[in-house]
Amino acid sequence: MTRAFRIALVAACPFPSAQGSQVFVGQMAERLAAAGHHVHLLTYGQGHDVYGKGYRHHRTRRLPGDDVERSGPTVLKPVLDLLLVRELVGLCRRERIEIVHAHNYEAAAAAIAARAVTGVPVVYHSHNLMGDELETYFEGRLARRLAGLAGAALDRTVPRRADRIIALCSYSAGHLLRAGCEPEHLRVIPPAVDDDGPALADVCARRSLALEPDDFVVGYCGNLDAYQNLELLVEAFVIAAGGQVTSTPSPRLRLLLASHRLTAAFNARLAAMAGALPLGLVRIVEVNGHAEARGVIAASDLLALPRRMGSGYPVKLLNSMSAAKAIVTAGCGSKVLSDGIDGIVVRDDDPGAMAAAMTSCAARLDRGRSLGAAARQRFLETATWEVVLPQIEEVYRGLAGFERLSANGRARGQVRPRTS
Repeated sequence: MTRAFRIALVAACPFPSAQGSQVFVGQMAERLAAAGHHVHLLTYGQGHDVYGKGYRHHRTRRLPGDDVERSGPTVLKPVLDLLLVRELVGLCRRERIEIVHAHNYEAAAAAIAARAVTGVPVVYHSHNLMGDELETYFEGRLARRLAGLAGAALDRTVPRRADRIIALCSYSAGHLLRAGCEPEHLRVIPPAVDDDGPALADVCARRSLALEPDDFVVGYCGNLDAYQNLELLVEAFVIAAGGQVTSTPSPRLRLLLASHRLTAAFNARLAAMAGALPLGLVRIVEVNGHAEARGVIAASDLLALPRRMGSGYPVKLLNSMSAAKAIVTAGCGSKVLSDGIDGIVVRDDDPGAMAAAMTSCAARLDRGRSLGAAARQRFLETATWEVVLPQIEEVYRGLAGFERLSANGRARGQVRPRTS
């Protein structure tokens, strides 16, 4: 076995959660522990403790009334992040942590602050860029503009202060380099998810979701935040289902929207997006846990990813690829899939092109099966933990100044490297 490290994974979010980033971080903790590392996962106070996964889960103190599960800024975030710093400093000292692996901005800021006290080096895992995401949590032109400027300032400030940076894609890496990150400190490593195997068309799954066996189901399973650009998906479906929303649509075409968190506000937003589209064509379900999300994937003929090109890397895309499903994606998925080879890639905000993809796959089921098989092959070659985890371990081993920083920590009684 290679050298075992004492690692603190830090994620500034509720945990566990069905959202892609939390799933990714949880699986990483489990896989690192299975590889022989001593892993501690530190998260916000929401959620519940996780046991039996090989790692130790720590949470900050939960604040009264703090039940927010969605991403994005809240008035309590600064307090939560201060609690995260305090817990991380204590964790590094108690457990003699050697590497802090921080996921996303608040965790990175907390890790950098803790490093000033403990000397423990920081690996920053960039899931997104604030310059293209922060504004999506606000409404109004001025608020969005100010949020975009603040996000860009964060991009120039936080990542480059880490000792090592992992970007999920070349798009993000290019922006991070332009924001001042040192090229020798930056590594592009795509995310990974557990391989659940192909999810073939499941009649039982369809019946449980009130869908008919001969429906052609276009599915979406994920969070409902604005940056997912669900307006594109609904508008494309309206076109594919009959051109004019007042016309009689094909009885075989159905849109299946699934999320772990449905709200009245979203249902109203969906109704506004769909206009006069008969509600019988749209099925909206709430899923709780991986098994129910997997059922949605199994019930779908075509999985849609309407998200625009940007810094994010949707973990749901990897789940769809693992399941050997045909995928139609806007720009964000183009970082992974090749149009006509292992998926269908359309331009951002082009509902006509996405609608054409839906109707063409409905007319040629064999094409969908072929694209799904190719997508799964791409997944097996690039996005399993067997492929990705060794790359992360290589970042740990090559961390510049690690032995020097560890020695400084030992001198202060804070860090004790361990060899196996």
